[in-house]
Amino acid sequence: MLAPKGGCGKTYVASLIAQSLLERGEPVVCFDTDRENASLRDIPALKAEPVSLFLPNSDEIDVNAMDAMTERVLTDDAHFVLDNGATSFAPLSRYFVQDGISDAVAESGKKMVVHVIVAGGQELVQTGRGFDSVASQFPASAEMVLWLNEHHGPVDGADGASFEETPLYRKHKGRILAIVRLARLHPGTFGANLADMLRRGLTFAEADQSSEFFVIAKQRLRQVWRPIRDQLAPVL
Repeated sequence: MLAPKGGCGKTYVASLIAQSLLERGEPVVCFDTDRENASLRDIPALKAEPVSLFLPNSDEIDVNAMDAMTERVLTDDAHFVLDNGATSFAPLSRYFVQDGISDAVAESGKKMVVHVIVAGGQELVQTGRGFDSVASQFPASAEMVLWLNEHHGPVDGADGASFEETPLYRKHKGRILAIVRLARLHPGTFGANLADMLRRGLTFAEADQSSEFFVIAKQRLRQVWRPIRDQLAPVL
């Protein structure tokens, strides 16, 4: 999960990927590399492992830490979900690209899938640039899933065209394995229930079994989760 901008939903998306895999009974290891806001670890069920990509008290990258993380990806029999922070976006991307990590992953019999978010509202321009940067730099051996997050507003083009009709999308269309849409939720019902679930650090499966949620709240959460899970199923 690569995102150059905080607040665009990257940790939420990383958690959705992990939850989808866990629901299918797949072995999953989550890495949280965000040193500013390690929020993936706020969901205990995901058992996210902290990985410091910087040397202590420094902005210098710890290459050994990156290599150790990559070693596990290459050798352990599991799916790996990596959540990065805005501060580690550039160095982590550079490491993946310059050191040929996606090629090494492919040679190990696995595949690297890069998930990128384009968020609506005020985040649209910066997250669009981030998508452009990742799609331009990463080699073809790294597959790409594009998430369109409408939480803060639509992701349509300036003329009202759909995102798929924008020059930015057409430029990288051949790189995109799939699009996953996160629809804007009614803030007083679906959105409020989702926010409550996230505040409690629960997965969708845990919320569905929790006595802290009314029956109708659980039903709303199922309606949020099912279309996301169904969109992810073909690409994970």
